[in-house]
Amino acid sequence: MPRALVAEMVTISISGGRKDKLRAGDVLGALTGDAGGLDAKLIGKIEIHDRITYVAIAAEVADRAFASLRDGRIKGRRFNVERL
Repeated sequence: MPRALVAEMVTISISGGRKDKLRAGDVLGALTGDAGGLDAKLIGKIEIHDRITYVAIAAEVADRAFASLRDGRIKGRRFNVERL
């Protein structure tokens, strides 16, 4: 009987990108700093486009990361956050 596949990573989108002066270090800092408190090893690729950013996060801490980004700030600004 085949086993069900479970994704190791979850993708979260942030409604800010290069044109909003967002950098990968800013997103990483928001997730690993005082507000997020995640281990950097649990964060995967951060892909920044003009107006949107995608972040791969380990599935076991995705809920905590999502709440941290939704309720917190990046570079002093609030952004809309969605789970994909």
